[in-house]
Parts: sequence; C-alpha cells; structure tokens
Amino acid sequence: MNTAPRFILYVSDQERARAFYEAALGVAPRLHTPGMTEFALPGGAVLGLMPEASVRRLLPTLPDPALGRSWPRAETYLMVASPSAYLARALEAGATELSPMRARDWGDDVGYCLDPDGHVLAFAAPTPAPARSPTVDLRPLDPEHDVGRIAAWLEEPEARRWWGDPAAALAEIVDRDPATVAVIAWDGRPVGVLCWQTPTREEMEEAGLADLPGDLVDVDVLVGETGARGHGVAPEALRQLCARLREQGVRLVGMGAAEANAPALVAYARAGFVPYRDFEEDGEGYRYFTRALVEDA
Repeated sequence: MNTAPRFILYVSDQERARAFYEAALGVAPRLHTPGMTEFALPGGAVLGLMPEASVRRLLPTLPDPALGRSWPRAETYLMVASPSAYLARALEAGATELSPMRARDWGDDVGYCLDPDGHVLAFAAPTPAPARSPTVDLRPLDPEHDVGRIAAWLEEPEARRWWGDPAAALAEIVDRDPATVAVIAWDGRPVGVLCWQTPTREEMEEAGLADLPGDLVDVDVLVGETGARGHGVAPEALRQLCARLREQGVRLVGMGAAEANAPALVAYARAGFVPYRDFEEDGEGYRYFTRALVEDA
C-alpha cells in the first residue's frame, strides 16, 4: 500500500492547473485522468488537483468550493533544492507573486505566489548558514612545542624559497626577543609565525629605503600550514599585530615581498599595506609595503 501523504487542491480548470504545476514544478504528472491529476513532490508526498465539479459531486453537503476562491485559508509549502528557480517558473507559468524570495525569521528562504486558482504556493529551502570567518589569534611562541613545528614549515620548498636556509631562519626566529615573535593560531591550531623588528640604518640603506623613518617596524610572516593558506589567515594576523603595535606607540610598519610571491602581495594589500618602493636583493625583485598606524606617519 502506498502511504505517501496526499494534498489535494480544488481547481476550476483541471487542464489549466495541470499545465501550471507541470511548468512550476518542472516535472510531468505521475497521474492525469479526468477528475484527478497527481504530482510527486520532493520528500515523497503527492500533490493532487481535483476539479471543483468533482468535489461538488463527491461532497455535495459542502459549500461550493468555487465560492471560496477569494479567501485563501491554507498554503502549499514545498521544500525544494532551488526555490528561486521554482518561483521563477511559477511566475512565468502565470502565478501572481505575493512575496519575493527572501530569508525568513524561521530559518528558510521562501517565496510566495498564488496559483491560477488562488491557492497560496510557497517554495522554500533552509537559509544557508553565514560563512564563518577564520578565528585567528596571536599567542607567544612556546619553545617546547612550537620550534619543531616551525622547523618543519621552514623545510617546505615554498618557505625555503622566501626564507632561505631553514636552520638559519629557525635560529633567527628562536633566538629573538620573545616580545617580537608570535605564533599564529587558526581556530586554536598553530599555522604560522610572525616576527617584527626595527631594521638598522645599514639594512635600510642596502635596500634603498633609507628615506623611511628610523622607528619603522619591519614585519615578516609565514603561514606554514598549507591548509590554512587562502583563508584570510595572514591578513587577519597582520591586522591584529598592527593593532597591538599601534597601542605600543608604533607609527609606521613595513613589509617586503618578492614580486614573484603573488600570494604575499595580495595578503599584504588585504591587511591595509600599500606599495612604497620596488628594490632588488640578491638579484630578486622585491616590493616594499608600508602601513601608517597614526595619521601623521
């Protein structure tokens, strides 16, 4: 026995109603005979269309259903994969729009229309959950747990290309003042490291950046976990570091990136850094970025 629930609408013109629902639902009826048309609905239910004349013969003690067309007392609420497409098809087939597709406060995206017989028809789908931004935090470097992880990151070919010799780069990170290094955590998981320092005048002159203020703070960032790249982790970490440095009175922050390192160029721009000057180092083209943390910097 087929126990699928059936919802039957009383219609003035069975053929017109069949044509409308076939266009709106995008499927042919599973049954179409004089007196009844049936459509299989998503989820297993069945929508039936019965002519008003048949209702009068079947249930003669009821008021004539034709008299109630102007007073909708119910609705057909269909959960479908693409409600906007269903609503568009219904309107094209002759429905009257009651309320456009939009998110409703009960958690569905729903659009409402009237079918040619005045029945309220709704097409709905759960409102998608908003995309969650990555939760990025900066925490102190823990030598016991972080050094091995950072060493592994620096061994990766991508890190070797921009950070150079892994052992030398690791020593520079580990031996620095703990107040100038932070581990980047993404949803609580360590994924990278930030370092910052005030360059010497000699270093600035070698890079052709001697005209920058002497109190500039230079920043280096490494997102070592490949799965964390491309999710906005580096820009958010840089924004947090800039906020921290601003509180400490830093006026200007700078960062250098190889011109061939496209992801870094994009990340720095997203963090609010602007190009300052191009320069060369060991035959490689670089671009230096700055970000003012106070208005007069």
